[in-house]
Amino acid sequence: MPTLTLRRRDPWWGLEGPAARRRYRYHRFVSAMAFLASLVAIGGAGMAWAIYLGFAALLGLNLTIAIG
Repeated sequence: MPTLTLRRRDPWWGLEGPAARRRYRYHRFVSAMAFLASLVAIGGAGMAWAIYLGFAALLGLNLTIAIG
């Protein structure tokens, strides 16, 4: 089983056809977008906590969040 750092091409890549290549690229695109969405969610949660705890005000960002 190959590791994540050892990215090798599929030996049947040229024989599977264009539909398989499109599906592979589509799955890579979807997984990259999911990863990007998770990073945005983590960043948003971090920013919300920074505003809530007052760290953002120390940096000059005077924002408020209506929580509870």
